[in-house]
Amino acid sequence: MLLKELDLNKLHVFAAVAEHGGVSRAAAELGRTPSAVSQSLSALEDALGVKLFDRIGKRLVLTRGGQLLHAHVRQHHAALQRTVDTLRNDAGDVRGAVRVGVYLGFPRLRLVTFLTRFRARHPNVELRIVYAPQEDLSARLLRGRLDFAFALRPRTDTHAALTSTQLFEETLLLVSSRRFFRRGFTLEALARSPVVDYYQSGPLIERWLAHHYGARAPRPTVAIWAATTDLVLDLVLTHAGVGVLPRTVATPYLRRRRLVAHRTPRPALTDWIWLNEVRGAYRDRALTTFRDAVMRELA
Repeated sequence: MLLKELDLNKLHVFAAVAEHGGVSRAAAELGRTPSAVSQSLSALEDALGVKLFDRIGKRLVLTRGGQLLHAHVRQHHAALQRTVDTLRNDAGDVRGAVRVGVYLGFPRLRLVTFLTRFRARHPNVELRIVYAPQEDLSARLLRGRLDFAFALRPRTDTHAALTSTQLFEETLLLVSSRRFFRRGFTLEALARSPVVDYYQSGPLIERWLAHHYGARAPRPTVAIWAATTDLVLDLVLTHAGVGVLPRTVATPYLRRRRLVAHRTPRPALTDWIWLNEVRGAYRDRALTTFRDAVMRELA
């Protein structure tokens, strides 16, 4: 059937039932009777020729077809809402929502400073922050669940629908508490020391060793896979092991002599931070303003 033959109001009713998990609450939100909502759902299922809900106890649970329809209805509803918001507010203050994904190791202080400044300038913009692994952030961008993602890698090599903009460079330091390497830092001592790292899929300590020592790098002993920068920092501070941290995260503790950075004659290992987004995606005024602020303050 053609979309023009479908009653779009029934899609609105369907979305409300899906989000509330039942007819009664959806009816209350829509200002309709439960019987009218039930009739609308039945008519939609008949028109599509697909069962959209299974009844489990007192709840209506989406079928596989219902999940697919709901995901697309939500995306289109959000896009229409952003368009309406833009048309209503172009002449006034910047309003709307910005959904931002952040990889788990992003420099926290830098993010807090940026978000605080942005909100001070644009108090009517709602910021929704999601922390997740990088692959998850890319998937959320592609499904329309995020507007932007701060990432460690550009995604244009693996996801043609995404575009990546280089923002800033982050220096990575091997650090420990003073309990380690009391006789001086050596490769042999490092090989005997427990390491706190992030992900088994891409150990950062191995990158640091390969960068500084090449073929001479020993195989490290990773004791804890901690995932986030904050947890790695806390574990290193409490003597659980040595770890690689961004300079911006480690610097306050280096100054207070709670941590020691172990350097080599080679230049420091660095990572570039990127802004990933969907290529050619619609941008309302709030999203455009946020992106401009990122380019101005972080790039």
